[in-house]
Amino acid sequence: MGLTQLQSFIATKFDRRHALLTSSGSFALIAALNASQAPKGSSVIMPASCCPIVLFAIQMAGYNVILADVSLCSLSMEVNNIEAVFNDSVSVIVAIHGYGHYCKIDEIASFAKQHNVTLIEDACLAYGSTYKGKPLGSFGDLSILSFGYDKPIDNQYGGAILTNSECLFECAKGFLNDNKMAQFSGSKQLEILNDRFLNLNKQMQVRKKNVDYLQKHIINSLFVKASFDADVTYWRYPLLIKNRAHFLAKAKQNGITFTKHYKSLGELQTNGHYPNASLIDEQIINLFVRPETPQEQLTNMVMFINDYQDK
Repeated sequence: MGLTQLQSFIATKFDRRHALLTSSGSFALIAALNASQAPKGSSVIMPASCCPIVLFAIQMAGYNVILADVSLCSLSMEVNNIEAVFNDSVSVIVAIHGYGHYCKIDEIASFAKQHNVTLIEDACLAYGSTYKGKPLGSFGDLSILSFGYDKPIDNQYGGAILTNSECLFECAKGFLNDNKMAQFSGSKQLEILNDRFLNLNKQMQVRKKNVDYLQKHIINSLFVKASFDADVTYWRYPLLIKNRAHFLAKAKQNGITFTKHYKSLGELQTNGHYPNASLIDEQIINLFVRPETPQEQLTNMVMFINDYQDK
């Protein structure tokens, strides 16, 4: 399958008219921001709890960043968080489905339309899942995907831009034509990506099964479990635990690996105040649920968590 055919296939999979492959998720965001034709130097709202690469990509594209706090239920930025920081300088909202849990992207889309700003939906950790019967990645004026390490499609390379707008599509395509570093390249990469897209639904079912197992079997009341429903398929399963340092030290002694993404981006500001992002920063642990995760690892994580005592 060639580039044009794969892009058409991806667009169809996400109920979109257009898709463009890029060299990475970061370049997909930079290209989407440029395609929006938002004035350089205007402001972009994004969540204070997410991968810092999002912030850097926005700045590299020539925009100011306004951080918004997140919900402790969805671990994502919601409309009330956006309203709290919105001002006349804002031209774009970047809504991210945090940890793979959907934000209420339909409500954010309505808010963006009401205020005449562009919505970029970052589905990099969540694609392959749905919200209200629609694929995540189908809601923004532009939506972006990543195929980097530990994403739903772990290709170690590549990203994509999705849109229904002919104008936005042509603008994004023009940007990519002028910026070789942002272009997707390599026939072998195309072949691998095509195969992995064909296998995506199966892989997501395995991921969801792993999440279901953790959700059902973790019972230690010291841990706050993640919000969960039939539409949620986590990137890494999140838990909140007080005195995290003690827990992680004990886990390390027992040879069990947990991660702790993400730090609050408010730490990069002098006067930022994002209490939920800070709480996540201080208390979150992440459990691997990717399809390659063996059942033995899942079982060992559950047993260690359930046996843990903060003493």
